[in-house]
Amino acid sequence: MNRLILHILAVLLLWGFPAFAAEVVVVQGERMAPFEAALRGFEATAGVRSVERFVLSDLRGADVARAVREARPRLVLAVGRDALVRVREIREIPVVYLMVAAPETTGAVGRNVTGVEMNVPAERYLSFCAKELGGRRVGIIHNPARTGAQVREAREAAQRLGITLVIRRADDPREAVRELSTLKGEVDALWLLPDPSVVTRDTVEAFALFSQQNRVPLVAFAAKYLQHGAVAAFEVDPADMGRQAGRMARRILDGASPDRVPPEQPARSHLKVNPTTARNLGLALKE
Repeated sequence: MNRLILHILAVLLLWGFPAFAAEVVVVQGERMAPFEAALRGFEATAGVRSVERFVLSDLRGADVARAVREARPRLVLAVGRDALVRVREIREIPVVYLMVAAPETTGAVGRNVTGVEMNVPAERYLSFCAKELGGRRVGIIHNPARTGAQVREAREAAQRLGITLVIRRADDPREAVRELSTLKGEVDALWLLPDPSVVTRDTVEAFALFSQQNRVPLVAFAAKYLQHGAVAAFEVDPADMGRQAGRMARRILDGASPDRVPPEQPARSHLKVNPTTARNLGLALKE
């Protein structure tokens, strides 16, 4: 009952009262620890005087884009993919995004949109595969509509590093599992991308089984996959990403045009290793 009352009050606040002119409006997907850490990092470097926050999980059904416009902010911070999708129609206010994998797939494009991409640079993954795993042939299964930009970056990095990418296309999880079987004997390592068309509970199990049966190390984009068969993962630091976004926002608030503040990749990432999986694969890895 209390939750329902809070929801009703929040909607009334959005629709029934005049909004004040916040310097920054934060649109946040949900209340979760990484998002909160990113927001704290942002506030530490953006130097903003007033912030209004809309949390989508508390405001189901509300027209958030309209509420943002009524708040008349100088800048919008979108934390999480859902938040960026909900503000993508806004063109007249600068939008900075955070904690979004593959932002180009959200439809939030335009000269007013920039932010910190969630993906660790491809070169770091591929350098790790080559130097630590001895992998000169790296397998990728992906949906170009979801992670096409990341694979294009990977192709360029692979060319610089002398690595062969073995790429398979999959538009859905079933196709991803079928394509996985074609990589037997063709790859020395597998790189799991943050691609929702490919990565599901069932497909991660299939990737792990392939890794074990063929002694091919699996490298993932988040540490949670270490307990599901990945030997290593690179994780971003949400608070540090927030600080990056805060510095970008400060430049815009100080007068820079958003299209003169290009998107950035995370400045820091941390290698996480599953030592048991590494030993089973005959690898000596350290974080």
